[in-house]
Amino acid sequence: MRLLIWWLLLLVIPEYRVSTPDYRVPLTLVHEPIPAPSPFVSPVHRPIAISGTFGELRPNHFHAGLDIKSAHGSAGEPVYAAARGYVSRIKISAYGYGRALYLQHPSGHTSVYAHLDRFIPEIENYIMKEHYRRQRFEMDLTLAPGVFPVSQDQHIAYLGNTGSSTGPHLHFEIRNSMSEEALNPLQYGIRLTDNESPKLFSIKLYSQSQGHPIPMMTLPIHALDKGVFDLDKDTLLVNGDLAGVAIKAYDQSLNSSQRLGVYGIKLYVDDTLTYHFDMNALSFSEMRYSNAHRDYAEQVTHKQVYHRLFRLPGNKLPIYKQVVEDGWIPIRTNDVRKVNIESYDLAGNKSKLEFFIKQAVGPPSSMPYAADFVAFDKPYIKETTSMKLEMQANVLYSDLYLDYGVSIQDGLYSAVYKIHDSTCPLHRAFSMAIKPNYIPPHLKKKAVLAAVYHNSYVSHGGKWEGEWLKSKINSFGRFAVAIDTLAPTIKPIVFKTDMKSSSFMRFKISDNFGVSGDADELTYNAFIDGQWVLMQLDSRTDMITHHFDYRTAPGKHSLRLHVRDDRGNEKSFIQTFVK
Repeated sequence: MRLLIWWLLLLVIPEYRVSTPDYRVPLTLVHEPIPAPSPFVSPVHRPIAISGTFGELRPNHFHAGLDIKSAHGSAGEPVYAAARGYVSRIKISAYGYGRALYLQHPSGHTSVYAHLDRFIPEIENYIMKEHYRRQRFEMDLTLAPGVFPVSQDQHIAYLGNTGSSTGPHLHFEIRNSMSEEALNPLQYGIRLTDNESPKLFSIKLYSQSQGHPIPMMTLPIHALDKGVFDLDKDTLLVNGDLAGVAIKAYDQSLNSSQRLGVYGIKLYVDDTLTYHFDMNALSFSEMRYSNAHRDYAEQVTHKQVYHRLFRLPGNKLPIYKQVVEDGWIPIRTNDVRKVNIESYDLAGNKSKLEFFIKQAVGPPSSMPYAADFVAFDKPYIKETTSMKLEMQANVLYSDLYLDYGVSIQDGLYSAVYKIHDSTCPLHRAFSMAIKPNYIPPHLKKKAVLAAVYHNSYVSHGGKWEGEWLKSKINSFGRFAVAIDTLAPTIKPIVFKTDMKSSSFMRFKISDNFGVSGDADELTYNAFIDGQWVLMQLDSRTDMITHHFDYRTAPGKHSLRLHVRDDRGNEKSFIQTFVK
């Protein structure tokens, strides 16, 4: 009888939105069949204005979601669950997504809410207990379905500016839970008003030498009418038998004046679709191929974003719908090729540019000569009496003549080795080892393999293998062995002996070396009266902050703050205060 009554209740009682303090949902949400995918709702209760689109080119990656601007330019706006499900992951970091919430949905999707200022009180309390239980600020927690179930449109957090954020906004993603692919939220029910065509700004023209693109010229693009663009001259000359094109293009939406990433671009040659990509789905394991998709040297040198409309041989991205001859345009003597470029967004707005390409009279372009040829798809090893370099296959995106040199600089414990330059991207790190000059035994543990930038160094860490200091290097540049014996610095920002009127204390921590590769960031711990307390790091300002709570009662207290760098150099700040 009880079972029969239970089934009748399930049939007649509609699903309801819960507002109870523990945010529990009805039993009917548990153990039911996974329904067909349904649209998500907006994570904010207002028309959306965005500052970043899905697939937008960012440093070393594509943008994996939408950046939804703050309604008032500040943190604190409520954020809501885009679909029903449960909190499956909570990640707290001073970098990347900052404070982030992951919701698992019955449809087989995961929604992500990043750069949050804070969570709802129930989740905040849960997280605070974990901070103190683990005695650490950064955490990555996986949660079971029953811990924090949520209903669609339920309040879950507050929009913020944490992690590697440059202003208050909500980074919002929809992922395939099984494959972990990021999906374009605009194809899953998230709506924004957009009747603006993409804007075309300039093109770059290339010839090809030994499979490598050689930049030839950059030309501005002019708007003739809505969605129609033109060049100053309609016929462009290229030295060689193959021509390539890259374009600087941005999108806009009605509620945003910012330049946004385009959804898709098509290249037609003599009215035949030759090259086509769009931004529907992206795999996180393939994000770094964005450096092959863009003109990387242009971005490093001039901070300009150009989409290549040809594919480098080491580019394995699956976003290309049509690629003929890798997008390269064959040109022969006296031939004139018509080129059409069309950029478009998901709302159907288009922009078009037409011009012609002809072969120039004269010798073809060629790459600058260097002694060492490196094939992108083969391993490469270079070894001297004091330097070893080893690259695996497919570290590069195209073949390279490696620019190598050796010089001397005061204050270092080895020669400085120039390994090409930073305008050439790497898909993954390579191994490097240097045999330094004599280092006193007591200083060997302070040695780092460092990138050398004029008067500053960036540590890549390093481990000793006999007489060689070895590490992983993730970008080309100038490298040498340096010694780091200086302790980090601690500077009080909000701290004094009388803290009775302060709700928090804040310090700035910094070091003489930057860090990259195998090197670790500064580590720190704070103790009040011998008990560990939470210090939250803002990586953009190097500030650590503790907000006082019930753990610090009124009266006199002792503070000990301890900071340590990658080479074990330590600094402590010890002071008494009254709360």
